[in-house]
Amino acid sequence: MNRKIIALFIIILISSANLYSQGNDLLQIESDYEVGQIEVGGPFVGIEIHKSFPMINRISFYYPVANSIDISQDYWKRENYRIMSMGMKVGTQEKFMLENEPWKVIQSPYDVEFQKEIENTGISIKYEFCISRPAMVSKFSLTNNSDSIKSYELFLSYEAVIRTSHTYNLIDNGKTKIGENGRLVTVTYDTVEAGHSQIFFNNVGDEPTLSAANYNNNTFKSASHEWLNSEQPFLNDNKSKPTTSFIYKKELKPGESLNIIQLIGSVKIDEADEVISYLSENYKKEIEDYKEYVLTNSVKREVIKTGDPNFDFTTDWALGVLATNNHYIDSNIAPMPAQAEYNFYFTHDVLVTDLAVVNYDLERVKNDLEFIISLANEDHVIPHAYYWKDTEYRTEFADHDNWNNFWINIVAASYLRHSDDKSFVEKLYPYLSKSIETALLTIGDDSLMWSFRPDWWDIGKLYGPKVYMTALAARTIEDYIFISTKLGLNIDELGKYEKLATGLKDNMIQKLWSDEYKFLMNYYESGKLDPHYYIGSLVPAYMGMLDHQKTTELLTTAKKNMVDEKVGIYNAFPMDFHTLGDYLKFSGNEAGDVYYYFNGGIWPQGNAWYTLALIRNGQKDEALNFIKNVMTLDGLINGPNGQPAMYEVRNGNKSNSAEYGKVDKPQFMWAGAWYLNCLYNLLFINNDTWNITFDPYLPKGTNTITGTLYIAGNKTDVEVSGSGEEVGSVYYDGVIYPSLVYPSELEKIEKVQINLGETKSPIVTASNSILNSAELSNDKLLIKLSAFSGHENRTEIISPWEPKSIQLNSVTSTDFMSVELDNDLFRIQIEFKHNSTSEDIIEIKF
Repeated sequence: MNRKIIALFIIILISSANLYSQGNDLLQIESDYEVGQIEVGGPFVGIEIHKSFPMINRISFYYPVANSIDISQDYWKRENYRIMSMGMKVGTQEKFMLENEPWKVIQSPYDVEFQKEIENTGISIKYEFCISRPAMVSKFSLTNNSDSIKSYELFLSYEAVIRTSHTYNLIDNGKTKIGENGRLVTVTYDTVEAGHSQIFFNNVGDEPTLSAANYNNNTFKSASHEWLNSEQPFLNDNKSKPTTSFIYKKELKPGESLNIIQLIGSVKIDEADEVISYLSENYKKEIEDYKEYVLTNSVKREVIKTGDPNFDFTTDWALGVLATNNHYIDSNIAPMPAQAEYNFYFTHDVLVTDLAVVNYDLERVKNDLEFIISLANEDHVIPHAYYWKDTEYRTEFADHDNWNNFWINIVAASYLRHSDDKSFVEKLYPYLSKSIETALLTIGDDSLMWSFRPDWWDIGKLYGPKVYMTALAARTIEDYIFISTKLGLNIDELGKYEKLATGLKDNMIQKLWSDEYKFLMNYYESGKLDPHYYIGSLVPAYMGMLDHQKTTELLTTAKKNMVDEKVGIYNAFPMDFHTLGDYLKFSGNEAGDVYYYFNGGIWPQGNAWYTLALIRNGQKDEALNFIKNVMTLDGLINGPNGQPAMYEVRNGNKSNSAEYGKVDKPQFMWAGAWYLNCLYNLLFINNDTWNITFDPYLPKGTNTITGTLYIAGNKTDVEVSGSGEEVGSVYYDGVIYPSLVYPSELEKIEKVQINLGETKSPIVTASNSILNSAELSNDKLLIKLSAFSGHENRTEIISPWEPKSIQLNSVTSTDFMSVELDNDLFRIQIEFKHNSTSEDIIEIKF
């Protein structure tokens, strides 16, 4: 094994040990009904299982390259193909294979166990994973629950053919070998395409009485068929494709058990003996260390604590999903979207995940950004994807029609706001600048962003102006302006960029807002309106680009046409993309059938964007209920075809009870992240560009909520308490401060306390320039702001006192201040233009 990888996990375990003392399992869910799909895994191996039946459908190996054991022939029906089978013979009864039926499931993000009673035999099947070596551990326990002695025969079989990374070619000519007196079966694929790898099945529990690497395919159609129908199976010389089979026999007294433990993994050929030997002695520690690592980074992390068990358990689960979706790729452990599918590196998935992670784990975000730029080319073009294909690791780069050019700037700006790590962001700056330059190649003569893809999709090819890309471009430019201002770079160009961002937003509203649809609409191509409602049109609402009226109308339209309160928001409506394949230039049925995938499926970012738009519009109670119904584990479990899941996509077909609510890829990385992102925005902060700005909220019946937030590079405890909707007071490290906008003068604090209730003195609530400080002395509020020459500032203040006069840089005027009295509070808005990069000072007397 690569020493770099082993050393990495030693570091992880040392840091974990400082946080977590191993105790009871706190991150498990029991299901006594059918759970549609389960994915679980570790850094090196992941598995996919369907319908609560414990026979595996797919094994994904990430090491040494991302090969898979998968015999499915139809992606949309892959639940019907299993690479594993199990049979039994109890006493004098006939042999039988386990039937495809639901078992009791006990699952966590790091392992899964299935339990069932069959023929007075208690059966437990458990799958666990190793932290530093490329293997999983399968445990089978059969306990005699009868009152008499019984002889048992157990049959286990696995397909051992592989599909290669990315190309997904089927290779079925592996060289098989049985060793260690039948305890070990290996299948070697000594080709470049397969990464010169060896798959192994190693028994470290009760030993098999017979092991086989093939079956008689002249007489029998499968290994299980041979076991069922032969008195002496697997003794014929006829050879099939690689198929490993094991037979175990044992006589059990009442209460005794047959305990089978198999280590299943994939290694480089020249290190197989070493790795298998190590795991034979250390697999228990590997399992426990992995479990400890996941629990350390979830249950004991205490990122957000609401006091509501449903929300808090879902938070822990989401953190666990983020911890488990880190896999091996090219001598690194990197975030990837799922445990057993998409075993490639996708920049988009990492970046949108980091929008949430940046709040509580700066180190992870920095590592992610470092990895992304390490894959960029010499022209600073960042990667779209990275994977093994055929003979080498390959990079797909982000072209001009790629959302990663936007997300990397948005994440980098968020990282800078939370970390104040100017040195690292300056290292990123050439890549951020190149991404802006590349993305703006698709700006049209109408000052809108044009794209070949419908909405946020990555399929289709018809060029027209799009809402999603335009909104992301505008926000990206604003974040790039903030970064440049903070670093003091490219200052002379920022006025031009700000004009461009303003133009994009204005033109999006003027040209893409439809009074007929009450929605932001796209165009298929020039002059041809696309009549679909897309979730991407929610992005400008949650990013604050629409006024309150238009945001309300857009949300009302979305709720009427796209939202199913039981399962979430449709990706698009109407769902007719299966009829538009030729026009939109889809490849086959890649959009999916009605209610599937892009064609009206329910995606986590859609639920999040709808929620974040509600939050931005001040509809926090409605946002809370939406999260509770369709994003928490309790809401998902108790919904249609419910199961614990942080899914990639969900089916909303309410006319078909078998499909309604069914999920695909149930522990998806950025689904967990979007949930966390929504909670942070609901309870603590908003996503403004220039500062960390608090926007606290307490659900009805809740007295206190606590959380962790990185501010200026320091881990800070945040507490919101009190009652009502208004902010009474703000304390930074116990000292009252007149601003919800965090000031740069406070370089290091340990605690933020926000008390809701009657506002007793003026408080700065928002500013789109860098807030350096705010000071309240007697009846005078002094605010110091920085930006760049020409930047138009807007600063908002709430006050129980009426303002009497205002000065800007010692010049008295009322031209740049407006005041509105609302519920006994004066809402003050200040607007002015910065004349330089020097500090501007506002003084308000009350």
